[in-house]
Amino acid sequence: MTLQLREALPPDSNLLLEFMAGFNQEEGIAFSLEVYRARINAAFQFPQFAKIWLVTANSSPAGYAVLTFTFSFEFGGIQATIDEIYLCFTKRRKGLGTLTLKLLEREAANSGAKALWADISDEKPWLSTFYERAGFKHYPYRPYSKQL
Repeated sequence: MTLQLREALPPDSNLLLEFMAGFNQEEGIAFSLEVYRARINAAFQFPQFAKIWLVTANSSPAGYAVLTFTFSFEFGGIQATIDEIYLCFTKRRKGLGTLTLKLLEREAANSGAKALWADISDEKPWLSTFYERAGFKHYPYRPYSKQL
């Protein structure tokens, strides 16, 4: 099976919304078409902060991935975070997630990132194994956030 990342474009918005609805449903996150359409449009307007890719398997849409970018003195400059990664249920457990991570790593490096991060939910401990197999290491920081 051939897997590719294709940078999403505005005409892909409806397909992205379908995938994002599936992701949010699985994660138990409230989903609003209008809110997420605005977020997609913001990502297209500010590619220095966020990039969205469609994941294709044998040229058919299989999911999507989002990288976001920040700057860290501690980690040597630009760092990328896998904000979301989603594969359709029928495409899972076939090694495509691991291949997607490798492609995202390459895209992050091509964007100038010196580090690649992934947030892992404590409610999904199997994700730790998935990311560790891909070379990620647990860093002894616990992220906190505040909505502005």
